[in-house]
Amino acid sequence: MTHPTLPNRPSVAGASAQCSFRLIAAGLALALAATVAQAQTADEPKPASPSTLEFNKNSTASLPWSDKADFVNAKRGLIARLPDNGVIKDKSGRAVWDLSRYAGFIKDGAASPDTVNPSLWRMSQLLMDAGLYEVVPGVYQVRGADLSNLTIVEGEQGITIYDPLISAETARAALDLYYQNRPRKPVVAVIYTHSHVDHAGASGAL
Repeated sequence: MTHPTLPNRPSVAGASAQCSFRLIAAGLALALAATVAQAQTADEPKPASPSTLEFNKNSTASLPWSDKADFVNAKRGLIARLPDNGVIKDKSGRAVWDLSRYAGFIKDGAASPDTVNPSLWRMSQLLMDAGLYEVVPGVYQVRGADLSNLTIVEGEQGITIYDPLISAETARAALDLYYQNRPRKPVVAVIYTHSHVDHAGASGAL
């Protein structure tokens, strides 16, 4: 008994696989195109939306903007500025923290951009006063060397460090700045005020 010869045609499974491949390829192409488009417009600033403008205005209207006591207090007790304009590098020369990138547009007295909440802008201006500060006798802070401040409390036998920043490089740079200006006592304790990485990440470096 002979069987009729079937015409040479792709199977249903093969056709389905080809269709799936085309859909995946098309999806990848669209994703790539969107990525390229975003990259091309990433450096192009966008204006604040009307809702952002309204919120920024209404949410901060009652704040005492004429009170500049915070700016006076932020500068009080300065002992030494961060070296190298706040650029901290690892052993390979790669910058792990670069405060100088913000210095060009976050300045004292500058009005907040429409896209930034004025209260947050004021806080950013205060944070640009970076360096080693004496808070009160025996208590010191290194500010601006990372996202958080490294606080040092001096004792008879050594120093206690509160919140040792994120990376080993920034923690060491902050401690080096302290030791360049204060007696070189050993670290006898490290305390975390809470468990966020910017307050505990570099504890092993100290």
